[in-house]
Amino acid sequence: MVNLTVDDKQVTVPRDFTIFDAAKSVGIRIPILCHDKKLHPFGGCRMCLVEVEQMKGRLIPACTTPVSEGMIVRTTTDEIVKARKLVLELLLLKHPIDCPVCDAAGDCDLQNLTYEYKVNSNHFVDEKFAWPIDYENPLLERDQNRCIHCGKCSRICDEIVSFGAYSFINRGIEAKIGTPYDGKLDCEYCGSCVSVCPVGALIARPFKFKARWWALNKVKSVCSYCGTGCQLTLGVKDNQVMTTIYDEDQGFHNGQLCTRGRFAYQFVNSDQRLKTPLIRKGNSLVAASWEEALGVIAERLQAARQNPASAAALVSPRLTNEELFLAKKFFGGALGIEAVDHSAGYAHAALTEGLKQSLGQTASPSVITDIQKTNLLLVIKTDAYETHPVIGFEINLGVKRKDVDLRILSDKRGKLSKLPKAQTYVHKPGTELLLVNAVAKAIIDAGLADASAQSIPGFEALTASLAEYAPETVAAACGVSAEEIKSLAADYAKAEKALILLPIGLAYVGHGKELAQAVANLAILTGKLGKEGSGLLVMAEKNNSQGAVDLGLYPADPAKGARAILNGCASGNVKTLYIAGENPVVAYPDRKQVESALDKVEFLVVQDLFLTETARKAHVVLPACSFAEKDGTFTSVGRAVQRVNRAIKPLAEARSDFDIFTALSAKLGAEQPFSTPAEAFAAIAAEVPAYAGLTLAGLGDAGAVYDVKCSPRFIVVKGSQPSTESGKFALVGGSALYHNGTMSRFGEGPMHVCADPYVELGREDAKALSIVDGDLVTVKAASGELRLKARVGVRLPQGVVFAPYHFGEQSLNTIATGSEVTWVSISK
Repeated sequence: MVNLTVDDKQVTVPRDFTIFDAAKSVGIRIPILCHDKKLHPFGGCRMCLVEVEQMKGRLIPACTTPVSEGMIVRTTTDEIVKARKLVLELLLLKHPIDCPVCDAAGDCDLQNLTYEYKVNSNHFVDEKFAWPIDYENPLLERDQNRCIHCGKCSRICDEIVSFGAYSFINRGIEAKIGTPYDGKLDCEYCGSCVSVCPVGALIARPFKFKARWWALNKVKSVCSYCGTGCQLTLGVKDNQVMTTIYDEDQGFHNGQLCTRGRFAYQFVNSDQRLKTPLIRKGNSLVAASWEEALGVIAERLQAARQNPASAAALVSPRLTNEELFLAKKFFGGALGIEAVDHSAGYAHAALTEGLKQSLGQTASPSVITDIQKTNLLLVIKTDAYETHPVIGFEINLGVKRKDVDLRILSDKRGKLSKLPKAQTYVHKPGTELLLVNAVAKAIIDAGLADASAQSIPGFEALTASLAEYAPETVAAACGVSAEEIKSLAADYAKAEKALILLPIGLAYVGHGKELAQAVANLAILTGKLGKEGSGLLVMAEKNNSQGAVDLGLYPADPAKGARAILNGCASGNVKTLYIAGENPVVAYPDRKQVESALDKVEFLVVQDLFLTETARKAHVVLPACSFAEKDGTFTSVGRAVQRVNRAIKPLAEARSDFDIFTALSAKLGAEQPFSTPAEAFAAIAAEVPAYAGLTLAGLGDAGAVYDVKCSPRFIVVKGSQPSTESGKFALVGGSALYHNGTMSRFGEGPMHVCADPYVELGREDAKALSIVDGDLVTVKAASGELRLKARVGVRLPQGVVFAPYHFGEQSLNTIATGSEVTWVSISK
């Protein structure tokens, strides 16, 4: 630690702090334009100039000067104020004074500092810039005339996003922030540059001319898309969510958001939202009152009470913990229904069956912040960047700043493969399990297993089972050489700290129970559990997938899961089906089978925000609330329990899922276990061991991470090579960067940049088929065919094609029936 004095205050800070950091730690504000806590110090704007007694005669930048023992700092002398005024005048020399029409007015650091330092005249005179404004990007507007050359957009795009869309070009008075070949901005559309821009040079087009910053009510909440658990601040006006507001002190990610978190909030106020209950009369769904709709449902559920096996429920993990807990009490307790599940059963099996059997608990032993603390990071599929983009940013930072050794097992290359020194082991689709078992075999054969491994239950059985997974044998099946397998095994085992990331979800059929157990075997075998920066992080798909698992919102018997429920619907055994927030028609495998099953249900209730493809088949549709219209909690993949705060009133007649289940309980005369989300959370803390001791007040803004204790054991898992079809392509499904599940289709941001389904081919295959980017092609499988736009790239190996699963029209599940690989032919 270092001791210094800042404006007569004694300060003790770590040795790697700068003067700016030290001042901030004791509440002393030093003005700055080019700094952000996530970025390397830049020292470009010179607004943070300070005096250091030991360096008399010159002013130095606080943001780039490290602290030293005994340093005496002054931050607001007359000379400093004069220098800062001069800096502002120089910045304003070329800057347009268009605050009345600038969307950043009120949130502009330059404007605020100009006011604070009373700069109402300028010693300098020159012509203003006249750079053309870039209006072509669908989400970001770029006006170089307002740019003050702080470099924050370029730095965040390079350091954290690792895209590099911007850089300084030209020199002297002609210098500016440019794009490749000085063309239009074409990037990932994450909006990170907008978030850190201190002026109006970069603005979010969806928010342009919607509201002034000072008129917004700011409400802290948690993103409702993937399971990362990013905290965000909603800007609200006139009972509408207008934008998301950047806060560099918010969350483990320091306010960093992806495209979905920053630009996909529009679904909250979408014109397509359901506004009133609907009841089927004849072949049409017609508007009804809540009293009528709840009455019809209650009458049917009352009959189902007599035969609980004839009813089932599918409840989305997008609901809050309190709503999921109430749903479990309602369906399982009040109605006696055992068949209650979510996400098509297999999408959470990696946790509920895989980790449960391997580690004795249903949550990952590692947390997100372990990513930057590890030495070696083993990622299963490059898609981890697409499924959880902000975790992708953490990987970028770990590799580029902490020199994390990145290894990737994947059926294709991706953005993670481009990171410095990253090694991607491209295997044949569907052979992940074979490859992981071969790595385990190589670790044992090389004598690299941890000394404690032999005393862990199942070691002998595992060792015997791995005999058939010799690297030389597996190499031929998976397409990764035996030498690479052995090298990976040795590096993983020898690393002081090693962490495995495994994304799971509806799009990743093979990432289930067995694969989770296989990678858990690796962590147990090498003694990587229970250490900071080590272990296993299973990255669930939805915002509250971990919460749904924690609360036991899945059947104790996997044979009664979602797939069994749909089979029961098809056979006529399930006569009443209640769906809350799920859209099986688009999201679940084998659309034809799902639609057929739902068509045979005697009574289908769908509770959702939109009239989805599934809701259109319902007998009663109930309008539900978005995350912005209710209070509660979500639990992230890193076991962080965080508060969701109501930002706006419910739209029209929509009700929260909590209120709907409560009203139905009252209709049925069932006992009301709790009347508010706060009471429900208290009940969760009392009944769910992992949440013991947690309180809503105690969560605060940051949330709380609950502890887990592992009871490791080795599980024997068998892998086999998928069947092949000569002359056909291996189609693998997955997530697109801009989408999460099917809900993001209703957010304007993602649809601006990725509005349609597509199939992606490698250049060699596209050339052989005479297909160019944008061609409409036929993708034909045994189960059906699709007409999709072609995307041609470099990341896919020959013989492999990729398609995302998020879209309703030409949906991937039309041809994907639940196999890891779908064999298809492609033609123009």
